[in-house]
Amino acid sequence: MTADTGSIAARLTFWYALLSVIVIAAAGSGLYWVLIQQLHDEDDRLLAGKIAEVRAVVLLHPNDRTALREEVQHEAETLPGIFIRVKSAQAGVVAESPGSRKIFGDHGLFAAIHTPDIGEALNWLAPDGEKYRVMRGGFELESRYTVDAALSLKREEQFLASYRRVLLLAVTGALAVALGAGYLIARRGLRPVSRLAAIVDGLGAGKLHHRIGEEAWPDELKPLAKNFDRLLSRLEESFARISRFSADIAHELRTPLQILRGEAEITLSKKNSNENYRACIESAADEYDRLSRMVDALLFLARSEQPNAHLDRQTLDARQEVIAVFDFYQAMADEQGITLTCLGEGTLSADSALLRRALGNLVANALRHTPDGGRITVDIQSQPDHMMAMTVSDTGHGIAPEDLPHVLERFYRADAARPRQGQGTGLGLAIVQSIMHLHGGTISIRSEVDRGTSVTLMFPIDTVAG
Repeated sequence: MTADTGSIAARLTFWYALLSVIVIAAAGSGLYWVLIQQLHDEDDRLLAGKIAEVRAVVLLHPNDRTALREEVQHEAETLPGIFIRVKSAQAGVVAESPGSRKIFGDHGLFAAIHTPDIGEALNWLAPDGEKYRVMRGGFELESRYTVDAALSLKREEQFLASYRRVLLLAVTGALAVALGAGYLIARRGLRPVSRLAAIVDGLGAGKLHHRIGEEAWPDELKPLAKNFDRLLSRLEESFARISRFSADIAHELRTPLQILRGEAEITLSKKNSNENYRACIESAADEYDRLSRMVDALLFLARSEQPNAHLDRQTLDARQEVIAVFDFYQAMADEQGITLTCLGEGTLSADSALLRRALGNLVANALRHTPDGGRITVDIQSQPDHMMAMTVSDTGHGIAPEDLPHVLERFYRADAARPRQGQGTGLGLAIVQSIMHLHGGTISIRSEVDRGTSVTLMFPIDTVAG
């Protein structure tokens, strides 16, 4: 389907003018048809009256042919264009007005009409090329009589031709007026669109806080203004998030780079033993590993936000996926004396690699923030509303209430002074949230300081395997 292009004002003008012309032409044509019918009715009444008058004369003076001819002559002379002929079955034509022979002749005009009274009127094109309205009436006396009457339509044709010319001029004039007035009306009606375009054109990165829906707009533009305001809100939020994200990246990258540079400068500034060189290299390797994990996390987040992000969905045994993650972290848990437990079971449709990554990030976080001898539990439950819930709980230090609303933000870290094992990138929970968004699910966090944290991954009904 091709998109509508070109000027809206031009299209509105065209349709307005076309509609105006159609309405005027239809109205004029309807009046023209009514006028023709009225003229025909008037002609028919006139012809019927002439036939009736001739019939009355014949009935009053049945044997007086002279009186009949005078009456026929009189009736024909009262109105120009009237022609009358009276025929008897025995005597033939007994009376006729001048010029009747060229109209009625012997060409079979009334051959199909047989009526004892006044018949139906017809339009007739005579051999001389002129149009007539003709009617035949019949009655019985001592023999069968027929009265033929005709009325010239020349004047009516001239009148109708004049009417058609006036109608054509009216339609042409209406078209011209409709084009001009329609264009002016369309341009005036589209002024708010031009004003909206000017406002949008003036927006920039520094004016994303501006809202155009606050102005008075026509009803047709109010939804557009409101939708554009929502777009501006999303852009403002995204712009602010990107700005914070850029600042966080710069901050996070600056720290390991400064460490690497400082250790390298110290090492190069004086002679050191092989052990010192080895320690410097090991420290640098740790920072390189941290940078690599950070870059990998950032690349994953960037790919997950693409609209064409692809999931390799499979029907998975949730308990088997949890056990696979536990196997990977079992050694670290044993070192800290932390117990890993999986409760419940169920199946779901998900990307195995992404599901394990999400669970792995949650378990790794729990291991970092759970004291030795603690416990980490993954509970799998089918919810009453046909949703699958996987809850990762620990007995760690918990999260302060003021930090809880922000822990899903990228690079956000709760109390840095809190004891932990190792150091993360601040992107683990953000990655888990992105994975849940890809699956159409949600993540929720509950935590109490010094009592532990519970993170629930909720998979919607359309991802739960049947």
